[in-house]
Amino acid sequence: MKRLVWSLAAALLFVAVAWDFATATTFLGDDYLFRAFARLEGNPFLAFVVDLHGGEYYRPLPMLLWWVAERVSGGQTWVFALAAFAEHALCALLVVVVGRKLGFSGRTALVAGCLFFAAPAEREAALWFSASTDLLAALAMLVAVACFLADRRWVRLLSIPLAAAAFLCKETALTLPALLAAAQWFRAQNQGSAPLARQCVILVLPHLAVAILVLVLRTLVLHGVGGANDPLAPWWGRAVQLVSGLVHAVTAYAPLPEWVAWLTGVSLLVWAAIIARRRRRAVAHFAICWVVVSLVPLPAAGWVVGARYFYVPAVGLVLLVALALESAGGLASVFTVVVLLGLGALSGHHRAIEVRLYRQAVAAARSGVEDGVLHGHRLFFVSGGVKDLDLAIKLDRRASEAVRGAVVIPDVPASFIWLPSDLAGRLDFLLARPSLPPSGAYRFGDAKLVGLARREEAPDIDEVLARLPELRILHLSHKAGQFSIEDLTEQFMRGRE
Repeated sequence: MKRLVWSLAAALLFVAVAWDFATATTFLGDDYLFRAFARLEGNPFLAFVVDLHGGEYYRPLPMLLWWVAERVSGGQTWVFALAAFAEHALCALLVVVVGRKLGFSGRTALVAGCLFFAAPAEREAALWFSASTDLLAALAMLVAVACFLADRRWVRLLSIPLAAAAFLCKETALTLPALLAAAQWFRAQNQGSAPLARQCVILVLPHLAVAILVLVLRTLVLHGVGGANDPLAPWWGRAVQLVSGLVHAVTAYAPLPEWVAWLTGVSLLVWAAIIARRRRRAVAHFAICWVVVSLVPLPAAGWVVGARYFYVPAVGLVLLVALALESAGGLASVFTVVVLLGLGALSGHHRAIEVRLYRQAVAAARSGVEDGVLHGHRLFFVSGGVKDLDLAIKLDRRASEAVRGAVVIPDVPASFIWLPSDLAGRLDFLLARPSLPPSGAYRFGDAKLVGLARREEAPDIDEVLARLPELRILHLSHKAGQFSIEDLTEQFMRGRE
């Protein structure tokens, strides 16, 4: 009977989390850049040896998987949602495996895996498809740690190519050699032996060598260190962002008010750190070490805002919380998982509403642009707050071929557009300076994707209309639960006279 109850509970947890991925996912923002690569680039392996992301970053393995998913799915979101759910579920399972290998009890490791699987912030990261870079890096890192701690030598050797896979997913995975050395050190301490720092370092030398090779290859491919031209937050701002990310990783970004999330998150983390260190110092120290080490590269991003940045650090956080819950008993562990599951359900419901409205907005904008193209227009300005709307319309399976020869300029600065070659000269004044990303544009096949100017650099409407007098002005409006689009060009022109 007890086994049946636990089986039903596990099935409920699995279905509840899967429901988020079925109802609360759609393509957003940077997703369209990945989709453009997958749709337009004939050879996905070029991403390993050629800069196909404008000098910004080098993450060829996720780009390869996006290319496969796009070609298999035909652009349907459910394939990407299924892949994201599988990645998240595997990461949660690997948290259990790594916890056991480090010396956590079976129950504590299982609680940690359930916390990771149910946590709203980790689910939110997984729900955004562009965060596949973080999920795949976390997946490869966790498998590498599990193999590195194995008893059989041939299994331990597998951690080296897995480390390479992690490095090719995201730059933050370069912390893996330090995490491997720490895992070896703290596991030895937990087993009562006296580890030598030199031995731990020697064991990870092959992983360090692979990391250096990937860094050299990355520098050669990007012709430099890479990175974006985004403004940097001040040091204290990035410190606040790091703390905020940790707080929300064990609570939720929505629907909790910020003060509740901060109060609950800080209290939980402080309590977990104190209790865990009192009970089992070695494994508690490893959990804290995992968090600290995985945070080290994040400030390089400039603005560390978003759940995806804290997907890897969350592994250490859930291990720490699960260890602290040992003292509170099994009922407290179940209650904590249920609370996180409920918060995740509320967050998923909130996001599902946003997804529905977003899809309606894009569909309405597409119909307005399609109608304009049928009347011979090619240049459109669309107000309504949809980033990268040009790509969203052109990559829609229902969009006509004629639409791809038009340009849709949204009212969201720094959006990307798929630029037709015959309009490049006329639209140059709209582009970001310096351009986004650093080297000027994303180039996939013969297509060129360029970033529009940021808000403070964007030309005013008078200059835009003087240079582009044929521009059509469309407005997205939301009334009675539905989006509609209006052509306000004539009305706007009369108002300027």
